[in-house]
Amino acid sequence: MATASPTYGTRKRGAAPRSRPRRFVNVGRMLARVFIGYKLISFREKRKGKEWAEPRRMKHHRWSAERFYETAVKNQGLLIKTGQLLGTRPDVLPEAYVEVLSRLHDEVPPEPFDSIEHIIERELGRPLEEMFAEFDRDPVASASLAQVHRAVLHDGRVCAVKVQYPGIEHIVDIDLDNMAFFIRVLNRLDRSMDYRFVADEMRETIPKELDFINEGHNAERVAHDFSYVEDIVVPKIYWDFTSRRVLTMEYIDGVKITDVAALERMGIEKSDVAKILVHSFAEMIVRHGFFHADPHPGNLMVLPGPKLVLLDFGQAKDLGPAFRDTLVRFTRTLLSGNQREMGTAFRDLGFRTKADTSEGYEQLGDAYIGRIAKRMHETGEGYAKMDQFEQSYEQATTLLKKNPLTAVPPELLMVGRVFGLLNGLSMTLDARTNMMVAFAQLADEMEAERLATLPDPSTSGVATNGARPMRRLLEA
Repeated sequence: MATASPTYGTRKRGAAPRSRPRRFVNVGRMLARVFIGYKLISFREKRKGKEWAEPRRMKHHRWSAERFYETAVKNQGLLIKTGQLLGTRPDVLPEAYVEVLSRLHDEVPPEPFDSIEHIIERELGRPLEEMFAEFDRDPVASASLAQVHRAVLHDGRVCAVKVQYPGIEHIVDIDLDNMAFFIRVLNRLDRSMDYRFVADEMRETIPKELDFINEGHNAERVAHDFSYVEDIVVPKIYWDFTSRRVLTMEYIDGVKITDVAALERMGIEKSDVAKILVHSFAEMIVRHGFFHADPHPGNLMVLPGPKLVLLDFGQAKDLGPAFRDTLVRFTRTLLSGNQREMGTAFRDLGFRTKADTSEGYEQLGDAYIGRIAKRMHETGEGYAKMDQFEQSYEQATTLLKKNPLTAVPPELLMVGRVFGLLNGLSMTLDARTNMMVAFAQLADEMEAERLATLPDPSTSGVATNGARPMRRLLEA
């Protein structure tokens, strides 16, 4: 956990509304005002022109972002998590949204210490002073579901103690119900895609974030997977001081991955950090089949070296071998430009359209990501820009009006989220590492490793791997 003190000023965490109608009205009213504002500007733009509309649209961006921020802080729960995600996407959102919503990574008002102390003592069954020689009353981080305090155990180990907010399970359950309702409304307004898979996947994954025992095991699994990599760090879990609602782990003093000024002071090239970041997720998704599914800036830090610190494994995802193989195959078709194979791989991932034709999958795969991939590959850019996403959205929307999607692979929600967050971070870090190239490169390496371990038919023995040698992702 970073040691920089959070800037909360005099703001305190207010009591979040706990009734479904109140929370529903807060979010619904905010979304309606934002939506209507944009619609009115677009309507009047037809008569008054773009020069009239653009400054008003820019002003509405700022106003809308502030309303979203205020509603997130008021409601707390999943809206904060959503705002944190949006605040990391300079590649797809106007600057005002990124500037305002990125504050949700650092400025969420904390829970009063008395409540935090009560939860720790109730969960671990001992007085606070019996467990910790020191315990900082002010949190070093305060997020959507929990806050983190620096502490020192009696044996001298410095640790980070993550404590769940009181009553957050009830709030999350309400938010998931409300989200399901909004998605049903969206399905009626936009019949080009059935968005229920989003609600279903979040209903399955979000409650797991509230089980810190599960998060601790996820962290240890990722740490084990990266035990041969020098530039990835995962905090150790201290199980004697951990429960379902309290997670105690090794305290790591690093800088936030998006703090470019701090990286420069450390003499670290931000593009090097981006390279480690991209290759680490290639390793998790392609090689390990188990990956950190929430790589926003609050969960990523940098140490001298550089080394990348992965934090917060509440959202993690297992991918089956079949989906992984198809995802790699799809990535290779994007790089090769083979439209027919890309369409086949797109369907094999689990997409289904109403017409269910090869041509339809080729067109849709090309609109969604094919043209973006081609541009990135041709230019060598490490990220896609906003104008590319805008064009992709327009092309895909046109196709879906004629041939709606009837099925979307559930794995795509987490994988797509990770790709989106990585693209936003890559833009901030001025990445020179192409994510698709990294995925394909790793798949080639794995195939070479597999062939190297096959038994030599000229001998009776079988090759053995032994321990995997240590390596650096920066040298990938």
